[in-house]
Amino acid sequence: MHVMAINGSPRKKGNTTTLIHAMLEGAQAAGAETSEAHLHTMDMKGCMGCLSCRKIHGVCAQKDALSPFLEGMKSCDALILGSPIYMYRICGQMKLFVDRLYSLYAPKPEGVGYNPVVTPGKRFAIVISQGAPGPEQYQRSVRWLAGMAGTGLGFVEVGRIIHANSHVEPAVKNEALLVQARDIGRKLVTG
Repeated sequence: MHVMAINGSPRKKGNTTTLIHAMLEGAQAAGAETSEAHLHTMDMKGCMGCLSCRKIHGVCAQKDALSPFLEGMKSCDALILGSPIYMYRICGQMKLFVDRLYSLYAPKPEGVGYNPVVTPGKRFAIVISQGAPGPEQYQRSVRWLAGMAGTGLGFVEVGRIIHANSHVEPAVKNEALLVQARDIGRKLVTG
């Protein structure tokens, strides 16, 4: 069992990263192998709009440090998506990642809509950290991320953490939140 995390946070010890790592700890405790793509430190580029993935489905022509993780989306057993909210939306690093996921959506033969190239039924979880106090405030952005990088590719959501007011109470000091994250990590493995 392999659980892969896509970490959009630029902060290696920030709230999003802390919660992702707690989920990975839970997955490891349940027997999973884990890996993490820390997008901010990668030499990665955005989608080129070349449409080569419309000819060779499931393969992005852009070759960079993100390429193995795009392939990993097809082979992992479970996925964690984590992003802080910046300027009312998911962070730019995560947006670049989602744009590159276009290669994992194959056009339907009849020409309308898409079929994912990822095996359906894999589990995923989301971590969002935001400074705003209301956890519902950025639900539009969270739904978009869950849809484009999760359910749209056939993944099934098993848990979600929206860490609101994160500048007041950092995740590292919120034991209840860390326990919840570890529990979700275990659920990614055990169902």
